[in-house]
Amino acid sequence: MQVLIRARIYPTESIDKVRAAVENLFPGLEYEVEERGEERYLLARGASRGCLEKLHLRLREQRILDAARGVMMSSLQGNRVRFHLNKQAAFAGYVNFSEESPLGAIEVEIEDEEIASIVDWLAPRTVEGREV
Repeated sequence: MQVLIRARIYPTESIDKVRAAVENLFPGLEYEVEERGEERYLLARGASRGCLEKLHLRLREQRILDAARGVMMSSLQGNRVRFHLNKQAAFAGYVNFSEESPLGAIEVEIEDEEIASIVDWLAPRTVEGREV
């Protein structure tokens, strides 16, 4: 399994706060800052289910499994899933799927030979709000 997180660091943002936003949902990653011209990005990588545990828990706490599954299933491509999370919500410890926000999104890419089972684990099907 490979987990790759990418978040643009805007000039008004602190690297530490962007990293805290990512760590609130994806602990245990390895970080680096990448510069592309005048733009900077925080890149974070992980290679185990452990770095997805907090996301797994938050989806249940927030009771957004159906929404999460819909986003993930619609973004499945081969053996990877890609989605975006709101950076401000992540900083507060919440999951909010979002393509755009004033300070950009956290881009998440998960790749695995058994990506369907990862999606089922993160956001299983539900019936009347209960996991099936």
